[in-house]
Amino acid sequence: MKPSKHQIRHTLGRLTNRLTNLEMDPNENGPDKEGLKEAQAILKEGRTHYRSIGSLKTRQARAIALMAIDYMNGVCCSESLTNFK
Repeated sequence: MKPSKHQIRHTLGRLTNRLTNLEMDPNENGPDKEGLKEAQAILKEGRTHYRSIGSLKTRQARAIALMAIDYMNGVCCSESLTNFK
């Protein structure tokens, strides 16, 4: 089931918190940061197609973006998108 606007806002908050924690160490987690920033853009813009994902530097960043598209289509839950390791 596709997420509601409220659920999307909640997930955006969780992504923002995760990104804030990663940015405390500017030399680490580059792919995670890139993917989370793209995921935030996907949720804010309401994108639902894989082809809407921009060019990303790493597979890990692209995987995060793909999960964000899946989340917007109701295929992936918020926890999967925000709690990856």
